[in-house]
Amino acid sequence: MPQDYYILITNSALIKEAQAGQIDGSPINLTEIAVGDGNGSYYEPSSNATSLVNELYRTNLTSAALDTNNPNQLIIEGVIPEEAGPFHIREVGIFDADGDLFAIGKYPETFKSNYASGSGKRLYIRMILGFSSSPNVELILSENINFDVNFSTHINSELNKRLKISENLSDLSDVNAARNNLNLSDLTGAIMPFSFSTPPNGWLECNGAEISRTAYEKLFRKIGTIYGSGNGVSTFNIPDLRGEFIRGWDHGRGVDGGRNLGSFQADEIRSHNHQLQNVKSMDDSNYGGHEGFVDGDNYYAIRNYDVSNTGGNETRPRNIAMTYCIRY
Repeated sequence: MPQDYYILITNSALIKEAQAGQIDGSPINLTEIAVGDGNGSYYEPSSNATSLVNELYRTNLTSAALDTNNPNQLIIEGVIPEEAGPFHIREVGIFDADGDLFAIGKYPETFKSNYASGSGKRLYIRMILGFSSSPNVELILSENINFDVNFSTHINSELNKRLKISENLSDLSDVNAARNNLNLSDLTGAIMPFSFSTPPNGWLECNGAEISRTAYEKLFRKIGTIYGSGNGVSTFNIPDLRGEFIRGWDHGRGVDGGRNLGSFQADEIRSHNHQLQNVKSMDDSNYGGHEGFVDGDNYYAIRNYDVSNTGGNETRPRNIAMTYCIRY
């Protein structure tokens, strides 16, 4: 049959707590935590209780503090050291400085072993007490309180699981998973123009360089050998955009068809024509012809047209030079 586990504040504790809540009331001083085995079986604790049914071990509290998220809850903690035991735990109690039972609880059955039984086990007990209003209680620390001697080791171990500010997220165990969890895009393989000559961190100038497939593994996975296979084994090439214009890949549209992604296209002038007309003049002179000269009638004048080259070494629009870089 499933068991219900709970904690009750005793009637005497409620009276003290009410008195402590008065203007001139003194706070309740909590000092100890005790455990017992309930005489070998579970029982239902009562708020009239003044002691455990069968107390087996008592020690000083290590902490008693209000819950930061709920000021009407008191969190109490205690530690049972390795050498205590062996015994079973089915009941737990909190005592104040007067020796009175402040709270009693039904505890999930736990076997507390010690070194003599083959395995020393340190047991941490944590209880949460609820009040109708914020309780006026204090923790009295004894000189022989059972502090956790491995507290610093435990804390340091937990801190090591946290990200270090000085590492600037470089200590993430899985950067890709973290990026996906934050819905951040992976820009590896993205190309951007920069207004300065030196590529920023994480970027390479698009100069057609042959680079390592292992050192730049992420980039190689993205672009492969589209822009050159390097030595064919351990290297590959990045795009060479020096002095080049970028054009959107046609990708089936039909404007610039017949091309693969990353393919080079030389400059070209669109097909066109120029019209050249023949110009003639006829002179029917009123003056008589001279011997040896052609009759002025039907005499054609010849006009020459200059069709020599003009312009530069390419056809281009107005532009501004920038440094194209690729993210790796």
